[in-house]
Amino acid sequence: MLKKDILKAISEGNKHNGFLKEIQKEIITSPKSIVILDDDPTGTQTVYNLPIVTSWNTSILEEEIQKSPIFFILTNSRSLQVEEANNLAALLGKKLKELSKKYNKELIVVSRGDSTLRGHYPNEVDALAKGLGIKNATHILAPAFFEGGRFTFNDVHYVKEENNFIPANKTPFAKDNTFGYKNANLKDWIVEKYTGNIDKTSIDSLSLQFLRTQSTEKIIERIESLEKSHIVINATSYTDLEAVALAILKSSAPFLLRTSASFVNAITGIAAKACLVKEEILTHQKIGGSLIVIGSYVPKTTVQLAFLKQHSNAIFLELNVSTIKNDTLFKNHVKELSQKINHHLKENKDVVFYTSRTIIKGETKAESLAIVNKVSNGVITIIKQLNIKPKYIVAKGGITSSDVATKGLNVQRAHVLGQVLKGVPVWKLGNETKFPNMPYIIFPGNVGDSEALYQLTKLLT
Repeated sequence: MLKKDILKAISEGNKHNGFLKEIQKEIITSPKSIVILDDDPTGTQTVYNLPIVTSWNTSILEEEIQKSPIFFILTNSRSLQVEEANNLAALLGKKLKELSKKYNKELIVVSRGDSTLRGHYPNEVDALAKGLGIKNATHILAPAFFEGGRFTFNDVHYVKEENNFIPANKTPFAKDNTFGYKNANLKDWIVEKYTGNIDKTSIDSLSLQFLRTQSTEKIIERIESLEKSHIVINATSYTDLEAVALAILKSSAPFLLRTSASFVNAITGIAAKACLVKEEILTHQKIGGSLIVIGSYVPKTTVQLAFLKQHSNAIFLELNVSTIKNDTLFKNHVKELSQKINHHLKENKDVVFYTSRTIIKGETKAESLAIVNKVSNGVITIIKQLNIKPKYIVAKGGITSSDVATKGLNVQRAHVLGQVLKGVPVWKLGNETKFPNMPYIIFPGNVGDSEALYQLTKLLT
């Protein structure tokens, strides 16, 4: 019955025209600078023809806010410890506020988080509010991400797996060592994230029926209510997100937006676009070997890796994380892998380099995150030591893709071309990088079916 109800809600929502034209008109008539703070690079998985910067140097942000009405800032805050994430959010909020004032730009800041509810919440959003100088603003929580099969229905967040809709707390994502949770009902999830230090009655939600039957003015009136501290957005189609986005654009009240990638399209008025074809991605180097780097260890990625192994002629090399607690062994292991990867790329062979599927846990969430980062540092070292330019690089997983880009390839600014598969963005790297103009493909750990990674490689063969 539940599946039938959700499918019906999706179908009915998709029949609506939506508010894309009204949003685009509002952005033109009342220009705003829309800045998306992305806690890992996967947030660009629904947009195209937009810049993303990986530095928050004031001069870089100043240049971007002058010339780009919409842009991303990659914070990679999901890989940071709590205090570091808070400090970064507050710093960026302060800098953006100062620049918006200096250039008289009305500002909308979106905190783009994971559609499976992992990440620093609410602390990161509260710290951002402090930097922006916003007091007592309502949190708008909209984690629906349709391209990846994430829907919010009757306040419960669901993950679509094949033909089933699974409450998010029943998925492997809820068991994350650092960002695990127990509730899929988003009102309860918010209470859980505040460790009970919030009154559930202060949390409102906008139903599908309300969003689909009420005027923009009525939605504005509802979200501007000072009685509620948080508002959960139910959404099974872009129509629902666009109804909220239009109200926010027209409202004069400040809001704190914690959303998935789909909401970014709604608030920016970016229409859906077909996935890129091979010729649009491989515009420079069309021969040579490719490199796939797999750091994500979620079950979905492991299944995709197994399928790729069965059907690909690539060279598969494993970074054995069992040596992680012995610095000397780990360092030597990384060096050996680096040499092998360069050798195979020199011979124009495709290489798949992956971290072992064994999860090494710490005694605390902070220690677990530290271990993840140490493994990532090994991956970064290998990328830094590449001396053969691959035809393209695929990075699998949020922290992995961010670290490979910023620390391994020295990406400071990239151009989002679009998506190669639904939810899988492609960046064109800038001239400052290790490999200028190379396609860099960010494959989220939680996106795609078992064959998706293999299908990507076939597409670019």
